[in-house]
Amino acid sequence: MIAGPSPSPSLPASASASASASASVSGFVSVRVPVCEGRWLVIGAGPAGLACGKNLRDAGLDFDIVERYGGLGGIWRYGRVGGSVYRSTTLISSKRLAAFRGFAMPDHWPDYISHGQALRYLRDYARTYCLIDKIRFGVEVVTATPALTGLGWDVTFADGCCTRYRGIVVATGHHWEPNWPAGLDTFTGTVVHSGEYRTPALFQGRRVLVVGGGNSGCDIAVESARTAVRTFHSVRSWGWFLPKFFLGRPTDEVLEQLVRWHAPRWTRALLRRLMVGCVFGDVSRFGLPRPVGGFLGGRLVLNSEIVHQVAHGHVRPKPAVSAFEGGRVRFADGTGERVDVVVCATGYRAVLPFLPDRYARLGQAGGGPGFPLHAFTCDRDDLFVVGMVQPDSGAWWLFDDQARLVVSYIRAAARAGAPAARSIVDRAARRRYSPGGLRVDHDRYATVLAGTARRLDRLAARTAGAARTAGAAGTAATALVPTSAMADEERV
Repeated sequence: MIAGPSPSPSLPASASASASASASVSGFVSVRVPVCEGRWLVIGAGPAGLACGKNLRDAGLDFDIVERYGGLGGIWRYGRVGGSVYRSTTLISSKRLAAFRGFAMPDHWPDYISHGQALRYLRDYARTYCLIDKIRFGVEVVTATPALTGLGWDVTFADGCCTRYRGIVVATGHHWEPNWPAGLDTFTGTVVHSGEYRTPALFQGRRVLVVGGGNSGCDIAVESARTAVRTFHSVRSWGWFLPKFFLGRPTDEVLEQLVRWHAPRWTRALLRRLMVGCVFGDVSRFGLPRPVGGFLGGRLVLNSEIVHQVAHGHVRPKPAVSAFEGGRVRFADGTGERVDVVVCATGYRAVLPFLPDRYARLGQAGGGPGFPLHAFTCDRDDLFVVGMVQPDSGAWWLFDDQARLVVSYIRAAARAGAPAARSIVDRAARRRYSPGGLRVDHDRYATVLAGTARRLDRLAARTAGAARTAGAAGTAATALVPTSAMADEERV
Protein backbone atom coordinates (compact mmCIF):
# COMPACT_ATOMS: atom_id res chain seq x y z
CA MET A 1 0.00 0.00 0.00
CA ILE A 2 2.81 2.44 0.84
CA ALA A 3 5.77 2.76 -1.49
CA GLY A 4 9.21 2.03 -0.15
CA PRO A 5 12.23 4.15 -0.85
CA SER A 6 12.69 2.75 -4.35
CA PRO A 7 11.65 4.95 -7.29
CA SER A 8 7.99 4.86 -8.32
CA PRO A 9 6.12 6.35 -11.29
CA SER A 10 4.07 8.44 -8.84
CA LEU A 11 7.05 9.76 -6.91
CA PRO A 12 9.50 12.46 -7.93
CA ALA A 13 12.66 11.07 -9.44
CA SER A 14 14.68 12.39 -6.51
CA ALA A 15 12.42 10.82 -3.89
CA SER A 16 14.45 7.64 -3.85
CA ALA A 17 17.47 9.63 -2.76
CA SER A 18 15.56 11.46 -0.02
CA ALA A 19 15.40 10.41 3.58
CA SER A 20 12.55 8.24 4.85
CA ALA A 21 10.47 8.73 7.97
CA SER A 22 8.58 6.22 10.07
CA ALA A 23 4.85 6.84 10.35
CA SER A 24 1.94 5.00 11.85
CA VAL A 25 -0.95 4.26 9.50
CA SER A 26 -4.34 3.91 11.24
CA GLY A 27 -2.38 3.46 14.47
CA PHE A 28 -1.38 -0.14 13.68
CA VAL A 29 1.35 -0.45 11.07
CA SER A 30 4.72 1.29 11.06
CA VAL A 31 5.91 2.07 7.55
CA ARG A 32 8.68 4.03 5.90
CA VAL A 33 7.43 7.10 4.04
CA PRO A 34 9.74 8.64 1.39
CA VAL A 35 10.52 12.23 2.37
CA CYS A 36 10.98 15.08 -0.13
CA GLU A 37 13.09 17.23 2.17
CA GLY A 38 12.12 20.90 1.85
CA ARG A 39 9.91 20.29 -1.19
CA TRP A 40 6.42 21.76 -1.53
CA LEU A 41 3.51 20.09 -3.29
CA VAL A 42 1.15 22.09 -5.48
CA ILE A 43 -2.11 20.23 -6.12
CA GLY A 44 -3.66 21.17 -9.46
CA ALA A 45 -2.26 22.42 -12.77
CA GLY A 46 -4.98 24.89 -13.67
CA PRO A 47 -4.46 28.68 -13.64
CA ALA A 48 -3.98 28.79 -9.85
CA GLY A 49 -1.50 25.90 -9.83
CA LEU A 50 0.55 27.43 -12.62
CA ALA A 51 0.69 30.77 -10.78
CA CYS A 52 1.92 28.92 -7.69
CA GLY A 53 4.60 27.10 -9.66
CA LYS A 54 5.85 30.31 -11.26
CA ASN A 55 6.16 32.12 -7.92
CA LEU A 56 7.76 29.17 -6.14
CA ARG A 57 10.31 28.83 -8.94
CA ASP A 58 11.06 32.57 -8.86
CA ALA A 59 11.74 32.27 -5.12
CA GLY A 60 14.09 29.31 -5.61
CA LEU A 61 11.88 26.93 -3.62
CA ASP A 62 11.72 23.25 -4.56
CA PHE A 63 8.28 21.97 -5.55
CA ASP A 64 6.22 19.44 -7.48
CA ILE A 65 2.90 20.03 -9.23
CA VAL A 66 0.50 17.10 -9.50
CA GLU A 67 -2.51 17.06 -11.82
CA ARG A 68 -5.02 14.21 -11.78
CA TYR A 69 -5.94 14.63 -15.45
CA GLY A 70 -3.84 14.24 -18.56
CA GLY A 71 -3.04 17.89 -19.23
CA LEU A 72 -2.80 21.34 -17.70
CA GLY A 73 -5.55 23.94 -17.83
CA GLY A 74 -8.14 22.71 -15.33
CA ILE A 75 -11.71 23.41 -16.41
CA TRP A 76 -10.55 25.01 -19.67
CA ARG A 77 -9.79 21.66 -21.34
CA TYR A 78 -12.94 21.59 -23.49
CA GLY A 79 -13.87 18.13 -24.79
CA ARG A 80 -11.33 16.40 -22.56
CA VAL A 81 -11.70 14.62 -19.25
CA GLY A 82 -11.74 17.23 -16.49
CA GLY A 83 -12.89 20.11 -18.69
CA SER A 84 -16.19 21.69 -17.68
CA VAL A 85 -16.68 24.52 -20.17
CA TYR A 86 -19.25 24.45 -22.96
CA ARG A 87 -18.53 25.01 -26.63
CA SER A 88 -19.45 28.70 -26.68
CA THR A 89 -17.65 29.61 -23.44
CA THR A 90 -15.61 32.78 -23.39
CA LEU A 91 -13.89 34.49 -20.49
CA ILE A 92 -16.25 36.75 -18.57
CA SER A 93 -13.48 39.28 -18.04
CA SER A 94 -11.74 41.01 -20.92
CA LYS A 95 -8.28 39.75 -21.80
CA ARG A 96 -6.43 42.73 -20.29
CA LEU A 97 -8.06 42.20 -16.90
CA ALA A 98 -7.83 38.41 -16.97
CA ALA A 99 -4.15 37.88 -17.78
CA PHE A 100 -1.43 36.97 -15.29
CA ARG A 101 0.74 39.83 -14.16
CA GLY A 102 3.58 40.46 -16.58
CA PHE A 103 2.24 38.04 -19.19
CA ALA A 104 -0.16 39.83 -21.54
CA MET A 105 -2.40 38.08 -24.03
CA PRO A 106 -1.72 38.72 -27.75
CA ASP A 107 -3.01 42.05 -29.06
CA HIS A 108 -4.70 40.40 -32.04
CA TRP A 109 -6.90 38.21 -29.85
CA PRO A 110 -10.49 39.39 -29.26
CA ASP A 111 -11.41 41.29 -26.10
CA TYR A 112 -13.23 38.22 -24.69
CA ILE A 113 -11.20 35.15 -25.56
CA SER A 114 -12.58 31.66 -26.22
CA HIS A 115 -11.90 28.58 -24.12
CA GLY A 116 -9.45 27.37 -26.78
CA GLN A 117 -7.45 30.58 -26.60
CA ALA A 118 -7.56 30.44 -22.80
CA LEU A 119 -6.02 26.97 -22.84
CA ARG A 120 -3.38 28.04 -25.37
CA TYR A 121 -2.51 31.00 -23.14
CA LEU A 122 -2.10 28.75 -20.08
CA ARG A 123 0.16 26.39 -22.04
CA ASP A 124 2.29 29.32 -23.24
CA TYR A 125 2.55 30.55 -19.65
CA ALA A 126 3.71 27.14 -18.43
CA ARG A 127 6.32 26.88 -21.21
CA THR A 128 7.59 30.43 -20.69
CA TYR A 129 8.21 29.89 -16.99
CA CYS A 130 9.58 26.34 -17.41
CA LEU A 131 6.80 24.65 -15.47
CA ILE A 132 6.07 21.69 -17.75
CA ASP A 133 8.95 19.63 -16.34
CA LYS A 134 7.58 20.18 -12.81
CA ILE A 135 4.09 18.83 -13.53
CA ARG A 136 3.25 15.13 -13.08
CA PHE A 137 0.09 14.39 -15.02
CA GLY A 138 -2.36 11.61 -14.22
CA VAL A 139 -1.46 11.74 -10.53
CA GLU A 140 -4.40 12.10 -8.15
CA VAL A 141 -4.11 12.97 -4.46
CA VAL A 142 -6.34 10.71 -2.38
CA THR A 143 -5.46 11.91 1.12
CA ALA A 144 -3.14 14.44 2.68
CA THR A 145 -2.60 14.29 6.43
CA PRO A 146 -0.24 16.11 8.80
CA ALA A 147 2.87 14.04 9.48
CA LEU A 148 2.73 12.15 12.77
CA THR A 149 6.45 12.55 13.24
CA GLY A 150 8.30 15.71 12.32
CA LEU A 151 7.08 18.46 10.02
CA GLY A 152 5.16 18.29 6.78
CA TRP A 153 2.34 16.33 5.21
CA ASP A 154 2.04 12.70 4.22
CA VAL A 155 0.39 12.64 0.80
CA THR A 156 -1.11 9.42 -0.54
CA PHE A 157 -1.73 9.12 -4.28
CA ALA A 158 -4.29 7.04 -6.16
CA ASP A 159 -1.75 4.29 -6.91
CA GLY A 160 -1.13 3.81 -3.17
CA CYS A 161 2.25 5.53 -3.02
CA CYS A 162 2.86 7.94 -0.17
CA THR A 163 5.37 10.81 0.07
CA ARG A 164 6.11 13.34 2.77
CA TYR A 165 6.29 16.96 1.65
CA ARG A 166 7.40 20.07 3.51
CA GLY A 167 3.99 21.59 2.87
CA ILE A 168 1.02 21.77 0.52
CA VAL A 169 -0.46 24.50 -1.67
CA VAL A 170 -3.96 23.51 -2.78
CA ALA A 171 -4.73 25.02 -6.19
CA THR A 172 -7.63 22.86 -7.34
CA GLY A 173 -10.14 25.70 -7.56
CA HIS A 174 -13.78 25.19 -6.62
CA HIS A 175 -15.49 24.08 -9.84
CA TRP A 176 -15.41 20.32 -9.29
CA GLU A 177 -18.19 19.31 -6.88
CA PRO A 178 -21.60 20.28 -8.40
CA ASN A 179 -24.22 21.81 -6.16
CA TRP A 180 -27.61 20.26 -6.96
CA PRO A 181 -31.09 21.62 -6.12
CA ALA A 182 -33.15 19.56 -3.69
CA GLY A 183 -35.90 17.22 -4.93
CA LEU A 184 -34.45 16.30 -8.32
CA ASP A 185 -34.93 12.59 -7.62
CA THR A 186 -38.65 13.00 -8.31
CA PHE A 187 -38.11 14.53 -11.76
CA THR A 188 -38.53 12.10 -14.66
CA GLY A 189 -36.91 14.15 -17.41
CA THR A 190 -33.26 14.82 -18.28
CA VAL A 191 -31.09 16.57 -15.69
CA VAL A 192 -27.61 18.00 -16.33
CA HIS A 193 -25.38 20.36 -14.42
CA SER A 194 -23.92 23.35 -16.21
CA GLY A 195 -20.51 21.74 -15.75
CA GLU A 196 -21.71 18.81 -17.89
CA TYR A 197 -23.43 20.90 -20.58
CA ARG A 198 -21.55 21.21 -23.87
CA THR A 199 -23.77 22.14 -26.85
CA PRO A 200 -27.40 23.26 -27.43
CA ALA A 201 -28.15 20.08 -29.40
CA LEU A 202 -29.46 18.79 -26.06
CA PHE A 203 -32.36 21.26 -26.29
CA GLN A 204 -33.56 20.57 -29.83
CA GLY A 205 -37.37 20.24 -29.87
CA ARG A 206 -37.65 20.16 -26.05
CA ARG A 207 -38.97 22.30 -23.20
CA VAL A 208 -36.06 23.47 -21.09
CA LEU A 209 -35.74 24.88 -17.59
CA VAL A 210 -32.49 26.57 -16.58
CA VAL A 211 -32.08 26.94 -12.81
CA GLY A 212 -29.64 29.61 -11.64
CA GLY A 213 -29.02 33.22 -12.61
CA GLY A 214 -25.25 33.51 -12.71
CA ASN A 215 -23.17 34.03 -15.83
CA SER A 216 -23.34 30.36 -16.88
CA GLY A 217 -27.09 30.14 -16.26
CA CYS A 218 -27.77 33.20 -18.40
CA ASP A 219 -25.44 32.02 -21.18
CA ILE A 220 -27.17 28.63 -21.32
CA ALA A 221 -30.65 30.18 -21.21
CA VAL A 222 -29.72 32.31 -24.23
CA GLU A 223 -28.45 29.25 -26.13
CA SER A 224 -31.59 27.32 -25.23
CA ALA A 225 -33.80 30.16 -26.47
CA ARG A 226 -32.38 29.71 -29.97
CA THR A 227 -32.95 25.95 -30.06
CA ALA A 228 -35.60 24.76 -27.60
CA VAL A 229 -39.36 24.76 -28.09
CA ARG A 230 -39.70 26.75 -24.85
CA THR A 231 -37.17 28.05 -22.34
CA PHE A 232 -37.90 28.87 -18.70
CA HIS A 233 -35.34 30.51 -16.45
CA SER A 234 -35.77 30.03 -12.69
CA VAL A 235 -33.78 32.34 -10.41
CA ARG A 236 -34.16 32.78 -6.67
CA SER A 237 -32.75 36.33 -6.63
CA TRP A 238 -31.84 38.16 -9.82
CA GLY A 239 -28.68 40.19 -10.29
CA TRP A 240 -27.86 43.30 -12.29
CA PHE A 241 -27.30 42.74 -16.01
CA LEU A 242 -24.37 44.64 -17.48
CA PRO A 243 -23.56 44.85 -21.20
CA LYS A 244 -20.25 43.33 -22.32
CA PHE A 245 -19.31 46.57 -24.09
CA PHE A 246 -19.96 50.19 -23.19
CA LEU A 247 -18.98 53.09 -25.43
CA GLY A 248 -17.09 50.67 -27.66
CA ARG A 249 -14.88 49.23 -24.89
CA PRO A 250 -15.19 46.17 -22.67
CA THR A 251 -17.34 47.09 -19.69
CA ASP A 252 -14.85 45.91 -17.08
CA GLU A 253 -12.12 48.11 -18.60
CA VAL A 254 -14.39 51.15 -18.37
CA LEU A 255 -15.14 50.39 -14.71
CA GLU A 256 -11.50 49.63 -13.96
CA GLN A 257 -10.51 53.11 -15.08
CA LEU A 258 -12.27 54.48 -12.00
CA VAL A 259 -10.19 52.15 -9.83
CA ARG A 260 -6.99 53.45 -11.42
CA TRP A 261 -8.12 57.01 -10.76
CA HIS A 262 -8.77 56.06 -7.10
CA ALA A 263 -12.30 57.33 -7.51
CA PRO A 264 -14.70 56.81 -4.56
CA ARG A 265 -16.57 53.53 -4.63
CA TRP A 266 -19.91 55.27 -4.99
CA THR A 267 -18.81 56.54 -8.40
CA ARG A 268 -18.51 52.94 -9.58
CA ALA A 269 -22.05 52.25 -8.45
CA LEU A 270 -23.17 55.38 -10.28
CA LEU A 271 -21.43 54.34 -13.49
CA ARG A 272 -22.94 50.84 -13.32
CA ARG A 273 -26.37 52.36 -12.87
CA LEU A 274 -25.72 54.62 -15.87
CA MET A 275 -24.69 51.63 -18.00
CA VAL A 276 -27.80 49.65 -17.10
CA GLY A 277 -30.06 52.65 -17.64
CA CYS A 278 -28.58 53.56 -21.02
CA VAL A 279 -28.44 50.04 -22.46
CA PHE A 280 -31.39 48.17 -20.91
CA GLY A 281 -33.55 50.74 -19.13
CA ASP A 282 -36.15 49.37 -16.71
CA VAL A 283 -35.96 45.59 -17.20
CA SER A 284 -39.15 45.05 -15.19
CA ARG A 285 -41.00 46.11 -18.36
CA PHE A 286 -39.98 42.76 -19.84
CA GLY A 287 -41.04 40.71 -16.84
CA LEU A 288 -37.67 40.52 -15.12
CA PRO A 289 -37.87 41.00 -11.33
CA ARG A 290 -35.94 43.85 -9.74
CA PRO A 291 -32.41 42.74 -8.75
CA VAL A 292 -31.56 42.10 -5.11
CA GLY A 293 -28.83 44.30 -3.62
CA GLY A 294 -27.20 47.47 -4.81
CA PHE A 295 -24.82 48.06 -7.68
CA LEU A 296 -21.81 47.43 -5.43
CA GLY A 297 -22.95 44.64 -3.12
CA GLY A 298 -25.38 42.94 -5.49
CA ARG A 299 -24.57 40.24 -8.01
CA LEU A 300 -23.44 41.38 -11.43
CA VAL A 301 -24.08 39.35 -14.60
CA LEU A 302 -22.15 40.32 -17.71
CA ASN A 303 -24.54 39.37 -20.49
CA SER A 304 -25.80 41.52 -23.34
CA GLU A 305 -28.30 38.97 -24.74
CA ILE A 306 -30.43 37.66 -21.88
CA VAL A 307 -32.56 40.83 -21.65
CA HIS A 308 -33.01 40.74 -25.43
CA GLN A 309 -34.26 37.13 -25.31
CA VAL A 310 -36.62 37.87 -22.41
CA ALA A 311 -37.96 40.99 -24.15
CA HIS A 312 -38.74 38.92 -27.27
CA GLY A 313 -40.50 36.24 -25.25
CA HIS A 314 -37.94 33.55 -26.02
CA VAL A 315 -36.97 33.17 -22.34
CA ARG A 316 -39.66 33.22 -19.66
CA PRO A 317 -38.41 34.26 -16.20
CA LYS A 318 -39.69 32.16 -13.30
CA PRO A 319 -39.22 32.37 -9.53
CA ALA A 320 -37.51 29.72 -7.42
CA VAL A 321 -38.47 26.06 -7.89
CA SER A 322 -40.67 24.73 -5.10
CA ALA A 323 -41.03 21.11 -6.27
CA PHE A 324 -40.26 18.65 -9.06
CA GLU A 325 -43.30 16.51 -9.85
CA GLY A 326 -42.61 13.86 -12.46
CA GLY A 327 -42.43 15.72 -15.77
CA ARG A 328 -43.63 19.00 -14.28
CA VAL A 329 -41.94 21.67 -12.20
CA ARG A 330 -43.77 23.81 -9.66
CA PHE A 331 -42.55 27.30 -8.78
CA ALA A 332 -42.73 29.50 -5.69
CA ASP A 333 -45.55 31.62 -7.17
CA GLY A 334 -47.77 28.54 -7.48
CA THR A 335 -47.44 28.16 -11.24
CA GLY A 336 -46.26 24.95 -12.91
CA GLU A 337 -44.76 24.02 -16.25
CA ARG A 338 -44.16 20.82 -18.19
CA VAL A 339 -40.40 20.43 -18.68
CA ASP A 340 -38.26 17.92 -20.58
CA VAL A 341 -34.77 19.08 -19.57
CA VAL A 342 -33.50 20.75 -16.40
CA VAL A 343 -30.09 22.46 -16.51
CA CYS A 344 -28.77 23.18 -13.03
CA ALA A 345 -26.51 26.23 -13.21
CA THR A 346 -26.42 26.21 -9.43
CA GLY A 347 -22.70 26.45 -8.85
CA TYR A 348 -20.35 24.19 -6.97
CA ARG A 349 -19.56 23.16 -3.43
CA ALA A 350 -16.17 24.45 -2.34
CA VAL A 351 -14.77 21.25 -0.85
CA LEU A 352 -11.28 19.77 -0.58
CA PRO A 353 -12.11 16.09 0.06
CA PHE A 354 -8.51 14.87 0.27
CA LEU A 355 -7.78 17.03 3.34
CA PRO A 356 -8.73 16.22 6.95
CA ASP A 357 -12.29 17.18 7.89
CA ARG A 358 -11.33 20.39 9.65
CA TYR A 359 -9.83 21.74 6.41
CA ALA A 360 -12.01 20.03 3.80
CA ARG A 361 -14.68 22.73 3.84
CA LEU A 362 -12.52 25.82 4.20
CA GLY A 363 -14.06 27.52 1.19
CA GLN A 364 -17.66 27.08 2.33
CA ALA A 365 -17.12 29.46 5.25
CA GLY A 366 -15.49 32.07 3.04
CA GLY A 367 -12.85 34.35 4.50
CA GLY A 368 -12.59 34.93 8.23
CA PRO A 369 -10.83 33.44 11.25
CA GLY A 370 -10.86 29.95 9.76
CA PHE A 371 -9.67 30.99 6.28
CA PRO A 372 -7.59 34.19 6.64
CA LEU A 373 -7.16 36.18 3.43
CA HIS A 374 -8.79 33.30 1.53
CA ALA A 375 -5.36 31.68 1.39
CA PHE A 376 -4.28 30.57 4.89
CA THR A 377 -5.51 28.19 7.55
CA CYS A 378 -5.87 29.24 11.16
CA ASP A 379 -3.42 26.74 12.65
CA ARG A 380 -1.02 25.47 9.98
CA ASP A 381 2.02 27.18 8.52
CA ASP A 382 2.48 24.51 5.85
CA LEU A 383 -0.98 24.45 4.24
CA PHE A 384 -2.15 27.15 1.82
CA VAL A 385 -5.00 27.55 -0.67
CA VAL A 386 -4.73 29.53 -3.92
CA GLY A 387 -7.64 30.10 -6.29
CA MET A 388 -10.52 29.69 -3.84
CA VAL A 389 -12.04 33.12 -4.55
CA GLN A 390 -14.77 34.66 -6.69
CA PRO A 391 -13.60 38.17 -7.63
CA ASP A 392 -15.68 40.86 -9.31
CA SER A 393 -13.04 41.09 -12.03
CA GLY A 394 -10.52 38.84 -13.74
CA ALA A 395 -9.21 36.07 -11.51
CA TRP A 396 -5.89 34.84 -12.89
CA TRP A 397 -3.82 37.87 -11.91
CA LEU A 398 -5.31 37.61 -8.40
CA PHE A 399 -4.13 33.99 -8.25
CA ASP A 400 -0.70 35.37 -9.08
CA ASP A 401 -0.97 37.81 -6.15
CA GLN A 402 -2.12 35.04 -3.81
CA ALA A 403 0.79 32.83 -4.84
CA ARG A 404 3.26 35.65 -4.34
CA LEU A 405 1.85 36.21 -0.83
CA VAL A 406 2.20 32.52 0.01
CA VAL A 407 5.85 32.54 -1.09
CA SER A 408 6.51 35.70 0.95
CA TYR A 409 5.01 34.01 3.99
CA ILE A 410 7.09 30.86 3.54
CA ARG A 411 10.31 32.91 3.38
CA ALA A 412 9.39 35.16 6.32
CA ALA A 413 8.38 32.21 8.49
CA ALA A 414 11.64 30.41 7.67
CA ARG A 415 13.79 33.42 8.56
CA ALA A 416 11.88 35.23 11.32
CA GLY A 417 9.73 32.42 12.68
CA ALA A 418 6.12 31.50 12.02
CA PRO A 419 4.63 33.56 14.93
CA ALA A 420 6.06 36.82 13.57
CA ALA A 421 4.85 36.06 10.03
CA ARG A 422 1.45 34.90 11.28
CA SER A 423 0.87 38.14 13.20
CA ILE A 424 1.23 40.11 9.96
CA VAL A 425 -1.31 37.87 8.20
CA ASP A 426 -3.77 38.03 11.10
CA ARG A 427 -3.68 41.83 11.12
CA ALA A 428 -4.23 41.96 7.36
CA ALA A 429 -7.14 39.51 7.56
CA ARG A 430 -9.09 42.05 9.61
CA ARG A 431 -9.18 44.42 6.65
CA ARG A 432 -12.46 44.61 4.77
CA TYR A 433 -12.15 43.18 1.28
CA SER A 434 -14.95 40.61 0.94
CA PRO A 435 -18.75 41.03 0.87
CA GLY A 436 -19.04 37.44 2.09
CA GLY A 437 -18.34 33.84 1.15
CA LEU A 438 -15.75 33.41 -1.58
CA ARG A 439 -16.57 36.78 -3.15
CA VAL A 440 -13.89 39.46 -3.01
CA ASP A 441 -13.73 43.06 -4.15
CA HIS A 442 -10.79 42.73 -6.51
CA ASP A 443 -9.25 46.16 -5.90
CA ARG A 444 -9.43 45.97 -2.12
CA TYR A 445 -8.29 42.38 -2.10
CA ALA A 446 -5.33 43.06 -4.38
CA THR A 447 -4.28 45.97 -2.17
CA VAL A 448 -4.41 43.80 0.95
CA LEU A 449 -2.47 40.96 -0.71
CA ALA A 450 0.26 43.25 -2.04
CA GLY A 451 0.62 45.16 1.22
CA THR A 452 0.82 41.96 3.26
CA ALA A 453 3.43 40.47 0.92
CA ARG A 454 5.55 43.61 1.21
CA ARG A 455 5.42 43.53 5.01
CA LEU A 456 6.41 39.86 5.03
CA ASP A 457 9.28 40.57 2.63
CA ARG A 458 10.52 43.38 4.86
CA LEU A 459 10.34 41.09 7.89
CA ALA A 460 12.39 38.45 6.09
CA ALA A 461 14.92 41.06 4.89
CA ARG A 462 15.33 42.58 8.37
CA THR A 463 15.88 39.19 9.91
CA ALA A 464 18.40 38.19 7.25
CA GLY A 465 20.18 41.55 7.64
CA ALA A 466 20.35 41.18 11.42
CA ALA A 467 21.78 37.69 11.02
CA ARG A 468 24.45 38.97 8.63
CA THR A 469 25.32 41.82 10.99
CA ALA A 470 25.60 39.45 13.94
CA GLY A 471 27.76 37.10 11.89
CA ALA A 472 30.05 39.93 10.80
CA ALA A 473 30.35 41.19 14.37
CA GLY A 474 31.26 37.72 15.56
CA THR A 475 33.90 37.41 12.86
CA ALA A 476 35.37 40.80 13.76
CA ALA A 477 35.47 39.90 17.47
CA THR A 478 37.24 36.66 16.69
CA ALA A 479 39.79 38.50 14.60
CA LEU A 480 40.66 40.70 17.64
CA VAL A 481 41.44 37.73 19.91
CA PRO A 482 45.24 37.13 20.22
CA THR A 483 46.48 33.94 18.63
CA SER A 484 47.87 32.73 21.97
CA ALA A 485 44.48 33.25 23.61
CA MET A 486 42.75 31.25 20.87
CA ALA A 487 45.24 28.47 21.36
CA ASP A 488 44.65 28.50 25.12
CA GLU A 489 40.88 28.33 24.50
CA GLU A 490 41.28 25.34 22.18
CA ARG A 491 43.39 23.54 24.83
CA VAL A 492 40.67 24.13 27.42
